[in-house]
This record gives sequence, C-alpha cells and structure tokens, in this order.
Amino acid sequence: MNSIFRTVDRQRYQFPSTSTNMDDIVGLPKPKDIDINNIRSNKEFFTHFMKQINEWFNWFDRFIDVFQHIIDWLKTHNVNRSNQILIDLLRIRDDSKMILIETKVTINSALRLLQPFKDLQRLCQLFNCLIPFQILNPGTLNIQENTITFTELKLVQPHNTFTVNGRKTHEQNISITDRQQVQWSLASENHPCDITVEYRSYGANNQYEILYQKGNVSIHRNVLHGQFETQRNGQLLITIDNKDYANPLTVWYRIKSNPLSTCHLFQGISDMQFNKYYRPTSQTISEVDFSKLLDHVFIFINKLLNGNISLKEMAELQPIFKDKNINIREEVKKLYINHSNEQSNNRVNMPTTVAQIPKIQPSEQEIEQVCEWLQIYQYYSHLNIIMECIEKFDLLPTDNKEEKIDHLKRLSGNENCSLKEITNAYRILQECFQTLTHQHLQLIKTVVECSNVIQMMKKADLYSQHGRRRFQELRDNLTTQFQLQELNNMILTSWIITYTLIEPFTFKAKNFDDFILRLAQITKLEESSLNHIKVTNDNMQLVTMWLSAEETTVLDNALITMEHLYKNGTVDIHLRRLTRQQSYYDIGYSIDRIQVGTKTIRNENNQNLQGGQNDGIEAKKISFQLSMSDVDDHKRQLTFCNVDVQQNLVYKKNLINGQLKLLQTIENIYHIFTKLELGGHPDYQLRDEHYEIHLQGIQAGFMLTDSRTYQNAQLDNAIHTRIQNLELIHNALKTTYDIWIQNLSKYRQECSLLKLFSNREIMILIILLRQSNAQNTIRNRFLKKLFEFKDLDNQNEEEQKLTILCLEHYLRSLRISQVNLTTNHLIELYQKHRIEAGSNTDACLKKLTEFLKDAFEHVGEIFQRHEIHNENEQFIVSINRPTLNPNQISFSHDFDLNTCCILMNIFRNQLPSSYQILWCSNTTEEDIHLFFSRIRTFSSLTFVIMDIDKMHYRLREILLNEQDLLTRQQDIHGQVFYFSRELTTCRKGLREFQIPARYKDPNQSYQHLMNLFNEHHIVSSQIQIIYGKAGIGK
Repeated sequence: MNSIFRTVDRQRYQFPSTSTNMDDIVGLPKPKDIDINNIRSNKEFFTHFMKQINEWFNWFDRFIDVFQHIIDWLKTHNVNRSNQILIDLLRIRDDSKMILIETKVTINSALRLLQPFKDLQRLCQLFNCLIPFQILNPGTLNIQENTITFTELKLVQPHNTFTVNGRKTHEQNISITDRQQVQWSLASENHPCDITVEYRSYGANNQYEILYQKGNVSIHRNVLHGQFETQRNGQLLITIDNKDYANPLTVWYRIKSNPLSTCHLFQGISDMQFNKYYRPTSQTISEVDFSKLLDHVFIFINKLLNGNISLKEMAELQPIFKDKNINIREEVKKLYINHSNEQSNNRVNMPTTVAQIPKIQPSEQEIEQVCEWLQIYQYYSHLNIIMECIEKFDLLPTDNKEEKIDHLKRLSGNENCSLKEITNAYRILQECFQTLTHQHLQLIKTVVECSNVIQMMKKADLYSQHGRRRFQELRDNLTTQFQLQELNNMILTSWIITYTLIEPFTFKAKNFDDFILRLAQITKLEESSLNHIKVTNDNMQLVTMWLSAEETTVLDNALITMEHLYKNGTVDIHLRRLTRQQSYYDIGYSIDRIQVGTKTIRNENNQNLQGGQNDGIEAKKISFQLSMSDVDDHKRQLTFCNVDVQQNLVYKKNLINGQLKLLQTIENIYHIFTKLELGGHPDYQLRDEHYEIHLQGIQAGFMLTDSRTYQNAQLDNAIHTRIQNLELIHNALKTTYDIWIQNLSKYRQECSLLKLFSNREIMILIILLRQSNAQNTIRNRFLKKLFEFKDLDNQNEEEQKLTILCLEHYLRSLRISQVNLTTNHLIELYQKHRIEAGSNTDACLKKLTEFLKDAFEHVGEIFQRHEIHNENEQFIVSINRPTLNPNQISFSHDFDLNTCCILMNIFRNQLPSSYQILWCSNTTEEDIHLFFSRIRTFSSLTFVIMDIDKMHYRLREILLNEQDLLTRQQDIHGQVFYFSRELTTCRKGLREFQIPARYKDPNQSYQHLMNLFNEHHIVSSQIQIIYGKAGIGK
C-alpha cells in the first residue's frame, strides 16, 4: 500500500480550499485532507480511507444542494463558465460512476466561480436554498373539516385512491420532484386506521424523514393535512395499517406541489440592473463583473426598504407587480432579513464570519411600514387594469356618478414622489382596495386578458336562477359522458372552477364598493386557479359547443349510465337506523380505462426486450357510485328519454323499460328492508347487503354496442331473468316480515308486558340479551354509538357492564315499583336467559318473555295497586287556540306550559311512562293499534293521546275507528284523554274533561312532579334556564 501511494500526487487528496463563510453556508463540518502518509495496516487504513471519502461526498452533496440553483441563475445571465459547471454538477447527481477526483475538480471550479460574490448567504436566502428539508405542518386533523371537505377532496382528484383490505397494510408511493413545497391530505371511509407518512429523499444517503405517525386516526370523519418543503426529489410514502378491522378501507389522498418560492422583487431588480448595464448579447460576463452588478442590486434593495427611492426609479418594476403573483409581506420579509445581515456586516471594518455577528432582526413595525408602501404601489400598478375591467364588462350602473371613480380615473403618477411619501400621495388607493389581496389583483388581470370567457358566460345566462340549474345539469351530464376522456375531463374541470371565479364580473354591482366587496369574498385563490380561466379561454370553441348541444347530453348521459349498469352494476344496501343514522342504498358500476403501453419481457439471459410485438393494452378499473338521489335522477332521465328513443333509437327501448323495472324492483327491496328495520326485526339492524344487477349469460359489453344485431328474445330473457331473481329476494324478505309481525302478536298475547314496549324497544332488548363473542357485532356497534366515550375493543367485561345498564334502563322505564332490579339480580337473569347467537325470531321472543316473567315475578298483580275504574272513561281535553300575533315567529309545535301542566296532573299520583302517551305527530298505523291494545289490557292505567289535530287524515281515521271500537267494548279499559282543539263531545263515548284550576298552576305542577321524583327515587336533572329580552347581556 505504501509503495502505491508514494507515486501518487498528494495534492489530489487535499480537500478544496473554502472560506469560513462558505463553510457556514454548507453547514457541515469541513472534511480533512485524506491521510495517505501514515499507513500502519491495510485493514485499518482502508476503513479510515472509506470514512474520509464518505465525508467528502456528503459535503459535496450538500454543496450541490445549496448552490446548484444559484449557478443555474448565473447561467441564465451568461456568466463565464457557469454553463459547463452546471452540466458537471448535474452529472455528479446522475452519474453514479463518477469518481471522487472528478467530483473534486468540479467542486473546485464552482468554488472559484462563487469566490468573488461577497453576499453568498444573502443570495442563498433569497433563492430559498439554505434549508434542505423542513416540515411546515407535521399533520393536523382539523375537526372543522368534515365530510364536505372530504367530498371536495374526492371531486378534485377522483382517481387518487386505494383500498386496504381487512387485516392488511398498504404502502402508497408518490414521486416528488426537487425544490417543491408539498401539501398532502388524507381521508377515508368507514372507520379509523393507523397512519405513517414519510419522505425518502434521493441522494448519497437516501435520508428518511417521518412526517406523521399515529394510530387510530379518525380520517373517516375529518381530513388530515400536512405540509413540507424539500430541496431533493424523492418518494412520499403513505402507509395505512388496517389490521384492526376485517372490513376493507378506501383511502383518498391529494398531493399539491408548488415550486419553492423565490423572491420575485429580487429577480426583477437584478434583471432591471442587468439590462441597464448589459445589452442582451451572446457575450459572456465574468463572475467579477457580475458580482459588481449584484452590489448595485443590493444598493437598490436597501434604498427600497428605506423608502428613499422615487417612483420614477421603480417604473421598470411595474411589470413585476403586474405579471407576478407577488405576496408583498413574504417578499418584504425575505428582503428585510438579508438587509439586516448586510447592516450587521457594515458595522465592522474587518472581515468576519456571519456566525460571529449578531443579526439585527427587523421590528414588526418596520416590516409593516414597508408592506404598506409596496402594497399601495401594487394597487397603483394595477389601477389602469381595474378601471379597464370595470368599463369593459360594464360592471357599474349607467347612472353611477361616484366621485371616487372620477378621482381614480384622474389619478396621475407623480414620478418625483418617493416611496416613503406614497402613503400620503395615494391614500385613496389603500382606502378603496385594502380588502383585495395580490391574488384578487391577478384575477382581475387574468379576466381582462380572457374577456371572451366573460362574454360567453354572459351570453349563456348561466348566473340567473334558471341558468344556475341549467349549469348544474350540464355539469353532471358532461361529467358522466367524459369519464374515459382525459382531455375533455380536464377542460370540463377548468370550466367548472372558472364558473365560480368569474361570477363577480358577469353582472352589475350596485356601486364601486359593492363590486370590490363581492370580489373580496372569493377565497382560496391560487395561481393554479387562475390557470383554469386560461385553459377555458384556450378551449372556447369546445365549451361553446357544449352549451349549444346540451339538450342531447341528457339522453346521452342516461344511455351511457344505463349500459354501464347492465354491464357490471351492483347495489349495496346499508341499514343504519339503530344508531340514529339514515339508512340508504347506492348503485355502483365500473368502467375500464384503457391504457396502451409497452410490456417488458425478458429473454433467457434475463435481458430486457422491447418492441412493437410486445405492445399491450392494460385496463384499469374505475369505480363510480350513484346515490339514491342520483338513481332518482337517472330514472327520471330514462323516463323522459322514451319519446326520443321511440323516434331515433327504437332498438334501445327494451333496454330502457327493462332498466326502469329493474330499478323499481331494487327500490322495492330497499323499502322492505327498511320495513323490517323499522318493524324491529333484530336480524335486520346495522346490516349491509350486496346484490348483482348486471346481465348474465351474455356478453353485455358487445351486445350494448349495437343491440340490433342480437335477437330481441335473448336480450329480453336476460333482463327478465335478473328482475325475476330480484323479485324472489323481495318476496322472501316480505315473508320474513310477516312471520316477525305474527310472532310479535303471538307473544304479546302470551306476555302482556311486551305490549308496553315498542317494536324498536323489543328489538334492542333481544340484541342486548343475544350472545356475542365476535368483535363488531350489532350489540358492540350499538353500545359504541350509545357510549361514544367508551373504547369497547376487546373489552368483554365493559360490554357486559353497559349491557346490564341498558337492560336496567328499559325495565325501569315501565315504572313498576317494588321490583328487584339491582345489578347483581339483573346479571343473574342475564346469565340465565341469554339468547344463543343465530336463534330465530320465535326463539328470541320466547327467551325475552321468560326474562320479563322472571324479572317481574308477580305479573298478575302488576299495576293492581293503582285505582281501578268502574266504568269506561274517555275524555276530551280542549286546548285553547293560541292567539295569533303577526310579529311573533311561528313554531311547528304548540306544547306550551299550560298544556304541560295539565298533562302532568292528569296522571295524578302516577309518574307517566312513554308507553302511556301517544304522540300522533310522528306515529304509524302499527303504533296506533299497539297503543289501543295497551288501553284494553291495562285497565288501571291512564293513557293520553296528543297532537291529534296534526295527524294525516288516513291515520286520523284509523285512530277514530279505534276510539269507536273502544266505546262499544263492554270490558273495562284504562282511562283515555284526547288532547285536541277540533274533536268535540258529539262523538259517541267522549265527554269533556273539566280541568281543575290547580292543574294549570305551574308552581303546584312543579311541586307535584318533584314529589313523584322523590317517591320513585329519581334524581331530577340539573337544568338551568336563563331567559329575558334580547340585548340585556344574558
């Protein structure tokens, strides 16, 4: 080894000479020269040698990260040797075979190029290349962003989705280019999951940065957002862990990348100075001359920040304020930080490092002052564009003669005015436009440039009440029609966004301030948003064609959807009412998105072969869902299309009629499912059902392309077979419902206590008594929803404890005293009468009956302690009509304090239970029959019927028929009180109830209620009410 290195030039292994300022900017310890003199053992030398080489490469890698962008900027100004050095730097990144000595030579050349520049750190900060990676938002779950934001996320990027199977983990990779600010968002369906988000940057070390890592994240309710900046390209990895759930999880993600921000004002000032001293020629400029030019640039910037510059000197900067989307505050911050560094450096006369000098941080007041100057100058630069916009689109009334408008039109630039004096000279600009941001100014400029878009939208009248509805219909039709057409879909998305952005420019404002106010109400403006207006302007002819041909799109949309449903349609029914959610169904279908590509194969030598013979077509499935409202729209479109089909597409008439019948059968199945659910069937709660509705036995895809080539009998048979299969399902469900109702009636006759419970309450009691060893059972999900603060995963004891608590609640609701309902006794009854999983409804009701009989041992003596009536009594309680006050807000209810007091006193010494009151405003026919069954069975109880006047006429007829049957009954029944304004004593069996005065006394009624609470050992709720007139500070 010694003999080898004796012949080597030792200078090749000396690290390049760098200044202290350069070392501070790179931010890594400066590597030492490679020691090739002290070689004791080959193994020890090799280990130390490789360690030093890695240190060199790490330093070089970081150097390129920082200065590559600056050298690229020098190349654009034709600085000597910058072009070749940039090529060599990129080669270091791309060529893994480049040796250390070649890399050192390139870095030496770059160091010599940068040596004349005194303000390197200032340049690095202005070009935003000092920090290799930083996390701006590690990941936050904003509770204010709910399903609305989630829906927007799906609409913006509908194909950015993946599915994680149950008990599995999925990793999604997204490529990120270099020098990007990245915003990532995640949302899911169904349930929470464990999430890990990390970024792996490419380079010498392939560094990993964990951005977010947390378990059980509720991204099914809110959208998770994060943000980071990176100098290096790499991979964003999203890992979703769904191991805790058996159901698959669909995850939606959105990645928004923008180039790292640079200082537009610095770029504009440097270009202005460059054009001042150098004519645009092909000759190169030395790095020394360009360094001197930068000195002039920084002098100009300092004058700008001090306000000691005239508007005449700033005239050449107006295009920067007009053409660039400049955020004034961010620009000023960047300039001010570097301005402070220079001030610090100027305080000493001897060379020193940046780290040795304390930075003078600008005060917030100084920043705000410069922001105010430049903001007014930005308004000043856009003034002509704003006035042109108002005149071109006729945005103000013709009789508008505001002095403000005349003042703005007459406003002429005083070029001798300094930037420091601009506030006083042009204060009116700040008063008029202070609510507008730089994005709004760019919007005005873009709209003026794309004025044809405004004229097109005005002509189409898309912002009237009829026009808005017309636009929504056209949007929905085209969205379906362009599912496989990427170009048209992209133009359509731009047009939809443009529709919202340009609304303030399409109709007259009341005055100038009203126009500015409406413009300022547009939020979340980005530079990419304005590009959508330009895309729409570039495709004006196509959008105009959409507007003129919209009548045919309704038919096209209906037929396209119809064919997809016949090809691979499915229906999913979701029952959710047990947890107080809405049940629903949706119809899904998928389409094949054809992608033509080149398949890579390998020969026997494992070499890649590519060629025309290996070209293949890959199909990617894209799924779509039709909600219940979408299905109704589709049915309506098919119905209206029948006339057109008879004239133009007669051969598709059978398809349309068949699908209408198919969809009606699906709706019938859904209705019988909800009937079972509402009827309290315990096996039809929180249930998900999946059915195929596509045609079988034929090649639907080819048949639907031209159905005239097929025999009508074959097509009709396929549709008829599918409908027949679905009708069999409907009939089986109907039979199941009838059996459940019959069993309920049988066991209610056997055990009268069951009459005191509604169908829903009986269903919940069965679910509570049913054994459940598996996770995510109906009982488990029900208790999770009821006690949201409890974590019931793998906690059988906690689940049983809450089960006993719920059983106690329902048993106590009967208001039966002197019954043992202690926890230990209920646990004993629960263990004794548990219902086996999978038991049929007859067995479930039998077990529930035995449970109630054991809980209330003396079933024959229940309620016998109350007063027994000697005669059948049915009373009308007349409610006074409220006095109509035109100034008073009308409410849908009339349950006032007077009615409440009467209701409480009617029950005398009984504390009323829910089964004793029938609320007619939300009752059903089954509820009415069950309620009168209670009246006939429990003759010692008092019953009340409320809101009779609000009933539907059909249900009211049923109730009055039950009242008539009750009148004819010879057996004793319970007392019944009918609260009504319209019923009279003319009906047979009814008599007026004479209301005692004390029944209307609120104080007496309150004391009566408290006495009943004490008697039944019920703790009253601690509710405090603060009332009074509005505006008194309550």
